[in-house]
Order: sequence, then C-alpha cells, then structure tokens
Amino acid sequence: MKRLFLIYFFLLLVGQINVYAIFPFQTNAENLLNQQKPTLSIQANVYFGNEDEETFPIVDTKFYLLDKNLVEILKTAKFKPVFSDGKNHKITDEDYLEATAKAFAVQNFFAPQDDETELITFLINQAISKHQKSVIKTDYTGKGDFKSVKTGNYYLFGIGRTEAEVFVWNLPVEIKSGSNVIELDQHNAQVVYSVDD
Repeated sequence: MKRLFLIYFFLLLVGQINVYAIFPFQTNAENLLNQQKPTLSIQANVYFGNEDEETFPIVDTKFYLLDKNLVEILKTAKFKPVFSDGKNHKITDEDYLEATAKAFAVQNFFAPQDDETELITFLINQAISKHQKSVIKTDYTGKGDFKSVKTGNYYLFGIGRTEAEVFVWNLPVEIKSGSNVIELDQHNAQVVYSVDD
C-alpha cells in the first residue's frame, strides 16, 4: 500500500513538473506569434513650406487595403471617366484616379452632391467593395493601423484633402510578418489637384 502511494505521489510530481515546463514555453511561443502577426501602420501628412515649417495631418480619413490596383479595378468594372468638355479622350491612369478623387472629394468634403457625381461615387464604391481587404480611418494625428492582415502584396488607396488640394494615394505595398510602416505625403500621392479644378 505504501509502495502504491509513493508511485502515485511520484507520478503526480512528475506530471506537475511537465506541466510547468510546457506552459511557459507555450506562452512564449504565443507571444512570439502575436509579435509576428502582420500589421500595417500609416502616417498621412501633407507638408507646407520647407517640409518642416507646417505639418497638416490627414485626419478622420478612410484608407483601403485593396487586392488590386484601383485603376485595374475600375477598368475591369468598365467604369469610364467623364470629361467636362463632353468629348472622347484617350483615357490615362491619372484620369481614372482624378475622376475617383473628384467623386470622393465631393462625397466626403463638399455639399451638395449632384446626381451625376452621386452615381459615379456609387459605381466606384461598388467596384472597390469587391476588392477591399481592410478599411481604416486615420485619427486626429493622421495615423491609422491595419491589424491582423495577411502577408502579401496589396494596394493602399486613400483620398485626403487640405483647404486647397485633394490628394490620391494608390500605392503598391508588400506586407511582411511583424510591423510594417508607410508614411504618406504629397510626394508619394499619385494625383494632386486643386479644389477649384
């Protein structure tokens, strides 16, 4: 009987040692895994003067992580930019981005919105919705984080505005394990146009 008790006690003790030996390892492995989860942080600012005189953060603005280039998405959706002179023109990639910027700028920054712009905005939103992998909004400092996204190649699309200009970003991004950071400003915007255009 004493021998059985000692065997039982020994097995219990060995089991506890194994449990304590295993769980810290699992906790460290989980922490390591969490650190390796891909994230994409953006900082969106426009600079005035000599690049450091004044910073204008692009606040409360939506940015989209797309699986394709915005221009390709719009071409596939058979969306065509409309020109103010009513004539047919050879359409460039910039024309697609500018049409998108103008439609979104009216929707997000100006009022009222006419029927034609409302239709264009609806068609663009519909095309984008099939390809968006994640959407965020920047905070009051122009920062935003895409969390727990998969590694791979994407396009970062967003439209920001200052008092005088509208900016369109449609950047290819590669998301790797861990933390990824991108700074957005007027220098890596694909289209910049005046609010009065």
